[in-house]
Amino acid sequence: MPRRLLFALVLASALPALAQGTEGPAAAPTAAPAANSDTPEAKAAQELVTKYLTAVKAKKWADAKKLLHPRTLEAIAERKKRLGKEDHPLAPWFHEKTDYWMKDFKVAGASLAPLGTVVVEVSEDNFQVQEKGLAPGEMATYLVGKQGGKWYVVDKKRGETFTKDSVKLGYKGWFDKVEKPAEESGEAP
Repeated sequence: MPRRLLFALVLASALPALAQGTEGPAAAPTAAPAANSDTPEAKAAQELVTKYLTAVKAKKWADAKKLLHPRTLEAIAERKKRLGKEDHPLAPWFHEKTDYWMKDFKVAGASLAPLGTVVVEVSEDNFQVQEKGLAPGEMATYLVGKQGGKWYVVDKKRGETFTKDSVKLGYKGWFDKVEKPAEESGEAP
């Protein structure tokens, strides 16, 4: 009996510590993006996301669409066919009418991800249609990857990030093949 009581006390005292950090965005990126933001890939991805978001902010939808991955455009078209609307995170022309539109943004950093991709963190200021007000500093992450030697914006998540597994499993075959570094392939340098 004393063991159970001791276990219960330890568990009860640990619960507040375990609960800390559970509020807020799921899988929120930490300081890791800054570690990889100096690579040529990360810089190229940040420049592409900046160009894309500049077009979105200006509501230049044709320019924004040119920067989207061909399979992303197919996914948007498939949703429109299946659901009757282009309800996709990378279809801001759909969301501006009913949910929100971008007023401003700031690229916060980038980190290298599986399959030669890059995850770019962005802080967005969005005008909320129903609330008729600005929601400043909403975090979003953009997945950027290469196909045919060209960088594309692939997907977007609001309030969370892309995990290694989500990229490996969800976007298999979307990108150019990349050589694995010696450390990933298990070979000695």
